[in-house]
Amino acid sequence: MPNVRPSGCSWLVLLTTLALSSGACDPAALAGGRASQASDPSDDTTGGDNAPDEAGDGAADSPAQAPTTPGAGDTALPSSVVDPADNPTSPAKVTLGRQLFWDPILSGDRDVACASCHHPSLAYADARRLSIGVGGIGLGRARTATGGAETITTRNAMTILDAAFNGTVTGAACDPTTAPMFWDSRVTSLEEQARGPILSAGEMRGAAFDAAQIFPEVIARLEAIPEYVTGFEVSFGPGPITDTAIVQAIAAFERTLVDAGSSYDRFVQGDATALSASQRRGMAVFERGGCATCHSGPMFSDYKLHRLGVPDPPGAARDLGAGGGTFRTPSLRNVTRTAPYMHNGALVDLDQVFGFYARVDRRLDPDLARVRAPTPQEAADVKAFLGALSDGTFDTTVPTSVPSGLTPGGAL
Repeated sequence: MPNVRPSGCSWLVLLTTLALSSGACDPAALAGGRASQASDPSDDTTGGDNAPDEAGDGAADSPAQAPTTPGAGDTALPSSVVDPADNPTSPAKVTLGRQLFWDPILSGDRDVACASCHHPSLAYADARRLSIGVGGIGLGRARTATGGAETITTRNAMTILDAAFNGTVTGAACDPTTAPMFWDSRVTSLEEQARGPILSAGEMRGAAFDAAQIFPEVIARLEAIPEYVTGFEVSFGPGPITDTAIVQAIAAFERTLVDAGSSYDRFVQGDATALSASQRRGMAVFERGGCATCHSGPMFSDYKLHRLGVPDPPGAARDLGAGGGTFRTPSLRNVTRTAPYMHNGALVDLDQVFGFYARVDRRLDPDLARVRAPTPQEAADVKAFLGALSDGTFDTTVPTSVPSGLTPGGAL
């Protein structure tokens, strides 16, 4: 049975641009999409015959009219979350998953939890350009890498709010077993998303265990704690704790992390007063400026890979993403809550995002030709509209303890 929830919303970044196909998600199509296979990912990102000039060719031109009713492509979040057939939800499983999400016992050095980089006070992201895993101390921008630079990851932490709807496109719910995850869509399903950081040396595993050792080590730790033994038996039945059960419990909890009652969803559902005039003007600029070419559907993502030419930090190795410098279109839900932006956090605020799209090399991806950044006058309205995608409510509970007795969330 699906987990029924009130429909709602919130959002992420203006990142890519590609048309949304209708129907249930196809992981092969989503991974490939119509992503540009332009040859050299080190190409200059600001020039080219199709790049806008400094006079503002990349900006929308005539004043936008504020719509009073939703357009044909405007859709709210689904009213329910679909569980995988092999991982139906239950209250006991969600409780167990919440404990595991917050418990640093899952990390090699017992210092990092899922919540270390996905904290409710930061909309289940971490507000950092690049996340800090093993050896990190502190929360958000105040987190420091005591273990050295090698503990700083190469990617910005995506929020897991509404990740239960990843892959959802207009008119159909995505199969939760094929929902694309991470910036490069390298795995599908929340279960596999939960597995990845535990296996990653920089994120949670650390140097004391290799990838083949970490789950047996974690299982032995959990089996030594009676509360966890009981929790797994109630959730999954009698038998030993397994790595599959661990990630299924975490995924069951993550499927409850959806937001409800955003202004945008209420507008789409018929409340004509839910959006201000500024937000409605911003929605018109967003759609007319080509942003909705890629940021479309109920999650404001086409879930396809695009090449944008986002610059790498000075001295950093080139991040080729899924290949050729392509990355998945992020959802824009909760976007105003989850700065900085892009796969490497290179853009610190929405004004920098708008500036990036005003200068982007439109040769890198065919759909960039349709993108026009807002003028300075329009930018305030677009930000107001994105705020309407980011004002829903969600679970912000922080537990006071976890079964291991360690500090919830790790070394925060």
